[in-house]
Amino acid sequence: MSDQAQGLRALADQTRRDQTGISPCPERSAGIAASALPSLSGNIAPPDAGSSSSQATSSMALVDGRLHAATRPAPAPRARVIAVTSGKGGVGKTNFTSNLSLVMAGSGQRVIAVDADLGLANLHVVLGVTPRYHLEHVLHGERTLRETLHQAPCGLQIIAGGSGITELANLDEQRRDAFIASLSELDTLADVILLDTGAGLSRNVLAFLCAVDEIIVVTTPEPTAITDAYATIKVVTHENPTARLMLVVNMAQSEAEAEAVASRLVRIASQFLGIQVEFLGHIPYDPVVGRAVRKQQPFALNQPDSAASRGIIRIALQLGYRPRNAVPPGGIRGFLTRMQRFFAA
Repeated sequence: MSDQAQGLRALADQTRRDQTGISPCPERSAGIAASALPSLSGNIAPPDAGSSSSQATSSMALVDGRLHAATRPAPAPRARVIAVTSGKGGVGKTNFTSNLSLVMAGSGQRVIAVDADLGLANLHVVLGVTPRYHLEHVLHGERTLRETLHQAPCGLQIIAGGSGITELANLDEQRRDAFIASLSELDTLADVILLDTGAGLSRNVLAFLCAVDEIIVVTTPEPTAITDAYATIKVVTHENPTARLMLVVNMAQSEAEAEAVASRLVRIASQFLGIQVEFLGHIPYDPVVGRAVRKQQPFALNQPDSAASRGIIRIALQLGYRPRNAVPPGGIRGFLTRMQRFFAA
């Protein structure tokens, strides 16, 4: 992979500026209405949400010895569960997750961001909030899931991480069933659930990546980050072959550089792994990002016209255009079921 990784480090010209004027959080920006995100707010819901939840499906029932048309309520919508991961640390994964969550929430979606980074649970730090409770309290039965949810800007809700989630592997059946039942509430509380996983390929990270339907891999143009991103894609392809794999290039010096990195990674994955990786877009290198982290003020809120914010918005819009005929995700219950199977293996 060394020659391939070196080839991915292609430098190019000045980035082309995007002229989008969409605000990630309408209530924070005067003059920009919520309708400024029509395609995002209309398409980012789960793929099976195209039919009204009030509709019923037809069937046949035997009544008094005769067949009659019967109806049953259509299945309730399930939350779209997306994991965000990276091959190595330091690529801006948590920053990306937090700002993407805010943009989605600002479009009118019910969004929950879950800090699933068991080693460095700092999603709340980037967002500038201080949750009182976290997942460990839920596992220990000290708080319900609803009590763990913490309100963030733009209507976003977050669940702070905790080392206690590693106990999932050792829970007895009764406690595990209770925990799954608790997390299943998220299907009714959210349209989109973003999981900020840890970096690398530890067992705990893989437990999340093997349980979701959609995975965003974040990388930078650095050769080591690209090599580790490919390693992540390779392992996920083996462990979770039906997952939708997506790629984001962060801190790119130019659009051409980002496209060169993405096209080479996509080509290598297709050639050597036989899978299709979707390129969602890139986030240009922007000094406002570092300043925002130091101030604990997400740049998507405080610098909505910055190059980094525009990159986040483009990616959110790209996620919103998911085809309606795609296989519906399993929701949070399906996610937890697959996680159980992983730990039981």
